[in-house]
Amino acid sequence: MSSMAGNTQQPTPFSPEASQTSDRSVANTHHDPQLFQPHHFFFYGSLSDPSFLAKVLKCQDKPALRPATIMEHDMRMWGDFPALLDGRPEKPIHGVSYKVRSQAEENRLAEYETDMYRKKGCLIEFRDGSKVPGVTFVWNADPGLLKDEGFDMEDWLLEQKESRGEGEIGT
Repeated sequence: MSSMAGNTQQPTPFSPEASQTSDRSVANTHHDPQLFQPHHFFFYGSLSDPSFLAKVLKCQDKPALRPATIMEHDMRMWGDFPALLDGRPEKPIHGVSYKVRSQAEENRLAEYETDMYRKKGCLIEFRDGSKVPGVTFVWNADPGLLKDEGFDMEDWLLEQKESRGEGEIGT
């Protein structure tokens, strides 16, 4: 958590302190789940697939996702996984938003992302033009490990289905 000497109030997921933190918990509510407040996450890679997200969250039903964009980031690849870096304020990153409803869900997301990514505050814009404060995962390691390749969700879905022996998308 960022240094907040003399300030006993924890940052919320939407405060400037939260956007600068490299701590795995945005509002540090894992010690008291009653303090948790539902908030939006922006996903731009594998977690934007509802079936895959359901597995990560350990839920039966596919989560409700809304198409969305964020700005002020650049996307590169870490192997098969996309990674966001700060930069390019004029370039939108397309993905989806999901409203995290519990600390357990947030913990599962952080566990999936590993320490290679950290949470960062962002402004999520939906197709209807409405905006909400939110959180996304950004790269938290040496940028030299990343390559300038794009992430194609359709290709990723096809690869995942083929690796499970499920055939083409939609089967």
